[in-house]
Amino acid sequence: MAGNVLEIVHRQFTAPTTVLGSGIPAIDHITGIGGYPRGRITELFGTASSGKSALALACCLNTAALGLTVVWIDLEHSLTAKLPLDPGPSARDILLLEPHTAEDAVDMAAILLERADIDLLVMDSAIVMNPSRRPVGMPFNMARAEMVGRTLRKLTTLVARRHCVMLFLSRSYLMAVPASVASIGGGALRSFASLRLKTTQEQLAMDEGDPSSFAVRVRVVKNKLAPPEREALLYYSLADGTLTEEPPAMVAEQPEEEPWP
Repeated sequence: MAGNVLEIVHRQFTAPTTVLGSGIPAIDHITGIGGYPRGRITELFGTASSGKSALALACCLNTAALGLTVVWIDLEHSLTAKLPLDPGPSARDILLLEPHTAEDAVDMAAILLERADIDLLVMDSAIVMNPSRRPVGMPFNMARAEMVGRTLRKLTTLVARRHCVMLFLSRSYLMAVPASVASIGGGALRSFASLRLKTTQEQLAMDEGDPSSFAVRVRVVKNKLAPPEREALLYYSLADGTLTEEPPAMVAEQPEEEPWP
């Protein structure tokens, strides 16, 4: 068994890196390799409603449109509410699983990775990966971090062997410190992830007094395959749930100056 693990690790770090496109050219650019790396873990994290799920969905829809296999393990049971207003026909090709416990989610992922040709696996998300049985006296955050660590130890080798992309969604841990790169996934997720992207909500746009869109800054905070600290600015539309590179017209257009009388 040890020999097999060493062989997989050697192949992972000596073979040319292959990727799946994120579905957003600006994200492909800042990763430095053209997308999310196959055979590795990518963490997408940020505060609540900062565009993490939209970022993952863009990759899912793009990958499914190519005829590849996409699995979304939805521990939060909230994917249907996050889908764009018109996601397109490729949304029907995403296999959605809604486990009731973190243990079930890990077992589902392991079975699929062992038995099926999966190209993209999304784990949504670390914040609800609470073990069914928490040791007496252990704080909730510590039990959750331990559960995430067990998950990654079990799935990382399978992801590498299957040569698929795994997107692990997480929540920023120290929300009071904007520059923090800590997440709910704890030290295990920071260590196992080859690529970490942090999303931050910025610049809320209004339309007749109601919020219509907001800017999403995506920053690469860890990258084992290319230089980190690159950024992209995207725009999320609250009207149709899409994440694009182009700002809404009301943000892009500057008010014209009135002519001098």
